[in-house]
Amino acid sequence: METNNNFSSFERILSEIMNYYFSRDSIESYIPGYETRERVGTVNGMQVIIYSNDHNPPHFHVKTNDNRVNAKFKIENGEFISGEISTKDLKRIDLFYNDFKTKMVMERIWAKKNN
Repeated sequence: METNNNFSSFERILSEIMNYYFSRDSIESYIPGYETRERVGTVNGMQVIIYSNDHNPPHFHVKTNDNRVNAKFKIENGEFISGEISTKDLKRIDLFYNDFKTKMVMERIWAKKNN
């Protein structure tokens, strides 16, 4: 019977510790350098991504697998911040960004991941 009591005490303590440390939405907020990414969409082979725990201003990344494109844009207005992207691809991202739902989706993802 005493072994059962020891196990229940241990289980209660462990449960309290787990609830304390993992009560937030995701584990990445507890591990330095760990981040997740959420793909918003793909435009002509370019991935549009928002990273969790990313720095301000709110922005999204546009990347290709071959790193031909690797750029950042503001979520607020779609403005190019930095990186490598051709004029043709810049126009494609602008069209994607200006779709009536895109900005709203990006703002929600940023708020969920960075608050």
